[in-house]
Amino acid sequence: MKIDAVNDRVGINTASPATAFEVSGQASFSDGTAALPSITNTGDLNTGLYFPAADTVAVATSGTERLRVTSAGLVGIGTTPGKLFQVYRNNTDQDAQVQVEQAGSGSPVLGFLKTGVAAWLTGLYNSDNSYRIAASGTDLNTSTRLTIDTDGNVTVGTTSSPTTLVSTTTIFGAALSAAGHGIFVRDSNEPVTVNRLTNDGTLLSLRQAGVAEGTISVSGTTVSYNGGHLSRWAQLPDNSRPELLKGTVMSNLDQMSNWDNEENEQLNCVQISTVEGDANVAGLFVAWDSTEDDYNDILLAMTGDMVIRIAAGVTVARGDLLMSSGDGTAKPQADDIIRAKTIAKVTSNHVSHTYPDGSYAVPCVVMAC
Repeated sequence: MKIDAVNDRVGINTASPATAFEVSGQASFSDGTAALPSITNTGDLNTGLYFPAADTVAVATSGTERLRVTSAGLVGIGTTPGKLFQVYRNNTDQDAQVQVEQAGSGSPVLGFLKTGVAAWLTGLYNSDNSYRIAASGTDLNTSTRLTIDTDGNVTVGTTSSPTTLVSTTTIFGAALSAAGHGIFVRDSNEPVTVNRLTNDGTLLSLRQAGVAEGTISVSGTTVSYNGGHLSRWAQLPDNSRPELLKGTVMSNLDQMSNWDNEENEQLNCVQISTVEGDANVAGLFVAWDSTEDDYNDILLAMTGDMVIRIAAGVTVARGDLLMSSGDGTAKPQADDIIRAKTIAKVTSNHVSHTYPDGSYAVPCVVMAC
């Protein structure tokens, strides 16, 4: 020990103390048998604060380092940190890794982070490579409230996948798939509620390739379905898929459309109308259903805005009532009385399509059904 009386300084293990009291090297308030260099006032000689490297502070208990603060300001518990804050615990331990408790509760009622799947109450954990949030329970299936799985799908209220929710008859919950598919399943009430406040306007915008093609809007107590028509599914009687032109006039058949293992009480098969003035018109061909399955389903416009095929050389005018020509096209009626054979009313002379056979399509309001 060096006492510098001139500068009123005391040095231990140094002959030139730079401050009023300086200790050079390791320091231990003990009987000299400590397993680790420590600062302690309890006589526990392997527990305390020490400095394992330059500009590094650590805390040890029972001879083992528990916490370290590096020279870069990184904090590690149970590990030498490589991140700003890092916690490590043996991954076979099912207890919470980071746990926050309400004072005096003894349970992680405010939340925890864990890696196991046993005995959780509320918090974030991982299972099957998915991140999950559990609340108020001890069983995975009943306490998990939100899951983000390895594919990026998000489910709420269930641990089931979006694929399972699509076909379920017993599982309730909601999902947003990473591919952009929304799924909502509820037992005995509306699965989706849209509530616009303050003013009237669009409730739902329907787009294709980023372009608005239709809307559902509200004005006072009136809901409007804008920019479209009512349609249904249909099939040709042999389930074939020939080329059909948009706006082709189709006629009803008695044969019912068939989807194996699915009930069908009302959707019948159709064919191209073959009767002039056909009173049995089913609607206008829109497109083939693009769903990839074993069925060639037609989307058939029945009522509302659509285009209709007119044969080459036939002239129509805005306001004309149309009937079947008997070849898949339409032509003007001889009068302006709506009859059983009336298919549609022309709303514009604008030609939206001209087909290779010379037939063309104009806008109309469908009145087929």
